[in-house]
Amino acid sequence: MLANSLTSLSELALINLIRQSALAYPALSALHILGIALLLGNILLLDLRLLGVLRQSALSDLFKLFSRLAGIGLLLAIGSGVLLFSVQPLQYLSNQAFLLKMLLLALALLNLLIVHLSRAWQQACSGGPVSNSLKLAAASSLLLWLTILFAGRWIAFV
Repeated sequence: MLANSLTSLSELALINLIRQSALAYPALSALHILGIALLLGNILLLDLRLLGVLRQSALSDLFKLFSRLAGIGLLLAIGSGVLLFSVQPLQYLSNQAFLLKMLLLALALLNLLIVHLSRAWQQACSGGPVSNSLKLAAASSLLLWLTILFAGRWIAFV
């Protein structure tokens, strides 16, 4: 049933256009990389600030900008990633690096959700101290997102 659904997905007109176009797939790949850059660049800066490595600015001055830019990057990366996946869904689902990337992405998004719903996050964003639990979440975030980046590149080589 999943294979039939994925085959149907890969046969959609938009996906056929992407597959047949000389420019569409590379443009989607570039958009995916742009989304990843926006996402990771801002998450890394925010996590480094939470860990105390960057001390120049108050967290409350930075968190809205970094969070919004990371959110835009996440939407670009996921949107373009779904389209890239749709071109060869069965091949991606048999690729161990892709499966690892998806598992790590789920963990990173869960970490993100837990952090943003936490009292520690709210306190830090309003100028309060950064708790040890928030620092641990920031370190986990750094590790997860960087590992996702490596797993994503690894997809082409597996």
